[in-house]
Amino acid sequence: MSQERIPDSVKMVIISDLHVMAPKLLVNDGPAFEDYVSRDRKMLRESVEILDTLVGDIQALKPDIVLVTGDLTKDGERASHEIVASHLHRLVDAGIQVLVVPGNHDINNPDARFYDGDKTTPADTITRNDFADIYRDMGYDDRSRRDLDTLSYCRDVAPGLTILAIDACMDRLNTFVSRGDSRDHCKTSGRLEASTQQWLTEQAAAATAAGNRVIAMMHHHLVPHFHMENTLAAPYMVDDAGHLSQGLMQAGVHVVFTGHLHISDISQMSTRQGEMVEIATAAAVGYPCQWRIANCNPMAGKLQLRTCTLHTLPSDPTFSERARDAFANSIPTMTHGVLERYWPEISQALDNYRNKHSFMARFVKLPDTPEAIAELLLKHLQAPVTKAYITFAEGNEWGVDSQALINQLIDGIDKIVNETVTGILRPIAKAALHLRIYGIARLVLRSILEDRNDIGTEHESVINDHTAIINL
Repeated sequence: MSQERIPDSVKMVIISDLHVMAPKLLVNDGPAFEDYVSRDRKMLRESVEILDTLVGDIQALKPDIVLVTGDLTKDGERASHEIVASHLHRLVDAGIQVLVVPGNHDINNPDARFYDGDKTTPADTITRNDFADIYRDMGYDDRSRRDLDTLSYCRDVAPGLTILAIDACMDRLNTFVSRGDSRDHCKTSGRLEASTQQWLTEQAAAATAAGNRVIAMMHHHLVPHFHMENTLAAPYMVDDAGHLSQGLMQAGVHVVFTGHLHISDISQMSTRQGEMVEIATAAAVGYPCQWRIANCNPMAGKLQLRTCTLHTLPSDPTFSERARDAFANSIPTMTHGVLERYWPEISQALDNYRNKHSFMARFVKLPDTPEAIAELLLKHLQAPVTKAYITFAEGNEWGVDSQALINQLIDGIDKIVNETVTGILRPIAKAALHLRIYGIARLVLRSILEDRNDIGTEHESVINDHTAIINL
C-alpha cells in the first residue's frame, strides 16, 4: 500500500451497521428499553436521524455506488427495514447504485420487539425472501447473478468492476421461545456451505477472466483484525475464513469490505496467492460513527480510501462526544450482557476445566455466576479495557502509549489471579501465566494497540486505517 494519488474513476461510499430502529417500536419509554440500550453502545434513539443525515451527505457527494455491509436494522424488524429501504431509495432515485447484504441482526430475529414501559412484545421480523423483496433495487434484481442457497450475488457495476456480495449469516439457526425453542437466540457467527463457496469463487474467476477487477463485500470478517481473532472473537469471523480467502484470492479477489465489529480497521493477509486486504467500517449508529469513501480505478488496479466521521446531527451539535460517552459508559453493562448471553457455553467450559484438572481446580476459586465474573473483570480491567476498546474502534491506534496500556491490562490480569488462586498454587499459576499466556496476551494487545498485521511473521506491517492506496 502506498500514498500516491490516483485519478478518480468509480466513486464508492461504504457504510455499515446502521442498526435503524423504527420509532414506533418504542411505544412508551421505560425500564424495558432503558435496560436494552444500557447493554449496548448503539445510539438507537437517533438511528433514523443518523441515516437521514448520512443519506443527505452521500447525495451531496454524488458517488456512483454505495455499499452497505449488513446490520441495516436494530433486530430485523419489518418496520425498521421499511424505513431503511425508504431512505436508501432516495439514493437510488438520484441515480446512485446501492448494494446491500444482510447482517446477523437483519433476518428471522427473535429480538425484534416493541418496548412499552416495563414490557416487551414481539414485533414482526422478516424472512430471507422478504429481505430480497424489500431491497430488490439494491442488489436483488435481475441485473445480479444470485446464489441459489443464500442472499449472495455477483454484479457488474461499472466497466471493468464487479462486486461480489457475500451472505454468510446463519439466521436459519435462530431460535424462538414463541416457536417452542428453549430460548430466544440470534446467531452472531457466520458460515458458508461448500456449494456457496464454490459458487462465489466461480463467479469471481469468471469476472476476472473477463478482465474485471472484483471487490467483495460481506458482514463477517474474512481477514483477522487482531492476533487470534478467529479464536478470541470467533463469531465475528466467517467459519473457515482461511480456506475461503485462499479460494477468493486464487479467483482474483484481493479486497473485501466488511462491518460487524463496529471498528474502523484495515487488515492484510499475505500468502502465496498474494494479498487479501479487508477494510472494516465502523458502525454508523455508534461511536466513532465513521464511513468510507473509495475512489476505484479498475484500469490501474488501485483503490484510494479515505474515512469520514459523522460529528453532528441537526438536532445535536455534540452528537459525536455524546456517542463516545455512551460507548465508554456501556462497557460494564456490555460485559454483563455478554457473559449472561453466553453463560451456558462459559459454564460448560469451566466445568470441563474442573473435571480435567481436578487437583488444580481445588485452588482456583472462580465465581460461579455470570454477574460475579463480570464484577471481577470490571473491578480490575474496566479502565484499561475501555480505553483499549475505544482506541481500537477509532482506528490508527498508534496515537496512544500502547506499552503503558498493555502493562495496565497485564497488571489487571495479575490482580485477578491473586484474587482467584489460593494456597500453594498461586506462585505456580502466576509463573504458568507468564510463561504461556502473557506472551500471547502481549501479541494480541500489540496487534490491536500498535495496529500490527500478521504480527510475529515475516509479513508483519502497520497500515493506516483511515487513508490508504490499495491494490486491487
